[in-house]
Amino acid sequence: MALQVPSSYSSYIIGGQSSGKSSVLESVVGRDFLPRGSGIVTRRPLVLQLTQGAPGSPEWGEFLHKPGKKFSDFDAMRGEIEEETARTCAGVAVSPEAIHLHVTSPNVPNITMVDMPGLTKIAVEGQPKTIVKDIEDMARKYVEGKNAIILAVTPANADIATSDALRLAREVDPAGERTVGVLTKLDIMDRGTNARDVLEGYAAPLRHGWVAVVNRAQADINSQVTMEQARQSERAFFESKAEYRGLTNCGMAALTSKLTRKLEEAIVRQIPVIQNTINDGVQTIQRELKQYGTNVPDNRGAMVHEVLTLCRAFEQAYGLSLESGEGGGEAVLSIFETDLTQAIQQLPFKDVYSLQNVSRVINEADGYQPHLIAPEMGYRRLIECGLTLLKEPSEGVVDKVYIVLRNLVDKVLGDPENDNISRYGPLKGEICEQAARALEGMRDNSKKMVVTMVEMESSYLTAEFFREIIAADASGTAASAVGDAHLKQIAKHVSSYLAVVCNQLKATIPKAIVHCLVVQAKTALLDGFLQEVAGMEDESLKGLLAEDDGVRARREMCHKRLEMLTMASKEINIALGKAR
Repeated sequence: MALQVPSSYSSYIIGGQSSGKSSVLESVVGRDFLPRGSGIVTRRPLVLQLTQGAPGSPEWGEFLHKPGKKFSDFDAMRGEIEEETARTCAGVAVSPEAIHLHVTSPNVPNITMVDMPGLTKIAVEGQPKTIVKDIEDMARKYVEGKNAIILAVTPANADIATSDALRLAREVDPAGERTVGVLTKLDIMDRGTNARDVLEGYAAPLRHGWVAVVNRAQADINSQVTMEQARQSERAFFESKAEYRGLTNCGMAALTSKLTRKLEEAIVRQIPVIQNTINDGVQTIQRELKQYGTNVPDNRGAMVHEVLTLCRAFEQAYGLSLESGEGGGEAVLSIFETDLTQAIQQLPFKDVYSLQNVSRVINEADGYQPHLIAPEMGYRRLIECGLTLLKEPSEGVVDKVYIVLRNLVDKVLGDPENDNISRYGPLKGEICEQAARALEGMRDNSKKMVVTMVEMESSYLTAEFFREIIAADASGTAASAVGDAHLKQIAKHVSSYLAVVCNQLKATIPKAIVHCLVVQAKTALLDGFLQEVAGMEDESLKGLLAEDDGVRARREMCHKRLEMLTMASKEINIALGKAR
């Protein structure tokens, strides 16, 4: 693969109308293919990419706007340029939209040139008043790039001091780093005058100097003088003129050589930047390929290993997400410390130990035999009523933790870091389903555990608690008294006992949930599925490892891009070695 020179490394031909710009371009190509006429003929920039073909290979061109269609007839190529120009420039004098043409020929150098519309000083009849500024602004925009080589075409039979091409070149390239002067029409200069002082750098000096060329006149074109004949005439002209004899910067061959050399120098200066860009691209593609993984395994052992490896990778990522980061461990802790406390605080305990409810429950518990000292059955029933209220918030906390753990499955599977799993759509779906199923089982077990813990509190009351609070009463008369005071005392005892139990459960319910749900999710989420994988048939394994078409296509594209970048890097190293 030949290294493609970036479009920014191009030669931009600027100059006044009828200065010979298009003739210079045709001389480089060695073919007639550009529109001709009076006034503004070049109405759109023409980006011409030249590629040198093998000796004896055919010449052909291809337009970007007509991909796949090869033009071997250069007259037809001219017609296509005229038609495409007319299409875009309908109603306007010039358009900044470039025409892109790629020409392959054994007679051209590897170079990219851009023919710009000719600069003008005044608008003639039929042209918009802004035509002068429009063309100049367009040319300035194209040639202001730091890597653009400017060919400032100036006719020798005009005053160089007023050259629009030189003026614009000096504006965008004041140091002259990118400007090469091209002197045309030396053959029609006034008798007794010549351009040697310009070519030797005494007049209108440029850092990279001037090159003189003699193009075909219109009469030559009308007489169908060939490019080869024109080159011979050019050589004969410079050899026959004593004022130009001995100069090495005369003729189209000198211009082509100088231009090619300047472009090569510009590229060589940028080789470190290009090399770094390529290296960055290689690293990016390699990282992307790592995510896509290697080719899909095709034997049982490799398939089982792939599935188990990916499942373990998911479990590890899930465990890390659960231990750290918002949406994982922090969310679970917030449920325990905030949601559980608020849920218990909002329970209607006051209804349980209201005097009316206390009186009703005690009377119902005593039946036809009123209690003698303390209504023990009434106490038990009141406490059971309070503890029953704790079942719903306890189960609700389990559900909230379950939702956090379930959402974490989707988060981990959707993380770009786990794209190695995403490449297998069926396996990803199966992991999601199996994890959800396992979490549901863990959730149910956890609910049973916390409900059992609440029921345990009602199954066995701590008698010592009541002995202590009764002993703490001011006297035994409160226990034997009848009326509201007695009921208030019972309500106080029940409330105190429930408060103690609530504090105990706020500490033990999270432990039960972590033990039955969180730890199990972290350590054994896919255990059941992994056991199934070990006994799966080959077809089932292949089904799990059915790769997503998009992933496969992206991996193949990455391999091609990596190959291209690697080859480009080698070619740049070769070019750098030659430059040294």
